[in-house]
Amino acid sequence: MSRRLLGLVSVLMAVTASGAASAGEPSAADIAWIDKCVADRALEKLDPVKLRKYCACMQGIVEDNEPFTVTGLERSYPPAHVMCMEEAGLLR
Repeated sequence: MSRRLLGLVSVLMAVTASGAASAGEPSAADIAWIDKCVADRALEKLDPVKLRKYCACMQGIVEDNEPFTVTGLERSYPPAHVMCMEEAGLLR
């Protein structure tokens, strides 16, 4: 398997696992991360509901102990970025 495909499979597995693990209420740190993501994209003039959904999806990918910024996460995991954009309805 190519490295790119392995990376995609790893990301998708992490997204699936984090979705199951995050079925409860988000923590204060999770909410702060999502709020920062939304604030970072304020100039993009996106639908606020869709943007929050995108940011929540991206936050679900981050492990609690990973120090990713929103932009760093998008650059590190492009397939997840695209998947969350689609899930939020920002790519249609």
